Amino acid sequence: MSPLRTLTCLTVLLLWQPAALPASAAAISAYQVEVIIFRAVTPPAGEDLAAAAEGRGFDGVLAPGAPAPTVLRQLDASQMQLGGLAARLRAGGTWQVLAHAGWIQTATDWPRHAGLELAELGLAAPDLHGSIFLERGQQYLHLGVDLQLGNNPSWSLRELRKVKFNEKNYFDHPGFGVIAIVSPVRRAVP
Repeated sequence: MSPLRTLTCLTVLLLWQPAALPASAAAISAYQVEVIIFRAVTPPAGEDLAAAAEGRGFDGVLAPGAPAPTVLRQLDASQMQLGGLAARLRAGGTWQVLAHAGWIQTATDWPRHAGLELAELGLAAPDLHGSIFLERGQQYLHLGVDLQLGNNPSWSLRELRKVKFNEKNYFDHPGFGVIAIVSPVRRAVP
């Protein structure tokens, strides 16, 4: 393989990898998290929406009993970054925004799988239950959702993945989804 082709392949591979936490990540003790949870106004046909979620990234198990992270404070609408996106989802007519909230929290160590309940985060909606997870490893930050929507049948979305700071992350199910963004907080939080 030519040196130029090797360099091109290496560049593509590096761009596809989630960015490692910056060297100063150890100094970051809090994270700003914002989440929009939305559902399809008309559920898609031909999909088994009640099929069990595969639990990507959780290795099939949530560890009970691990200490949960701490919510330091809720964000006002003026402090959130996804307000425009939530407004577009509401106006489009295809999606119904179930919940939109932002907060500042600590993270648990990877792989504790200790999440925060939706109600504690200001993400309350009828028939919506579950938790949001934020875990910090030595190199990566992981964001996860373990959500159930509805009662009979219940739809579930369960996924934990590496994320980059300040980038939108989309977790999807055929009937509902989550858009989230995580930013570091490097100063004391009141």
